[in-house]
Amino acid sequence: MQAKSGETLGIGVIGCGNISMTYLRNTALFTGVELRACADISADMAALRAKEYGIRALGVDALLADPEVDLVLNLTIPSAHFDIS
Repeated sequence: MQAKSGETLGIGVIGCGNISMTYLRNTALFTGVELRACADISADMAALRAKEYGIRALGVDALLADPEVDLVLNLTIPSAHFDIS
């Protein structure tokens, strides 16, 4: 998916563990994309990452249904990838 000229692609992240820090931090290096929300099996972890990056913490189903999220980055553990996707 590619944002149209002048539009921003909204990103949602599912999986807020250690690896998420690299993705969340580096998103600022790219133009045309913006972090919008995150979700995790641990609501506390999602809330922590949301506070750190100024985004919303949502449940997985809410993030997947969010009209502001154009692209979902699945950073869950490998055994959870299929169920989330």
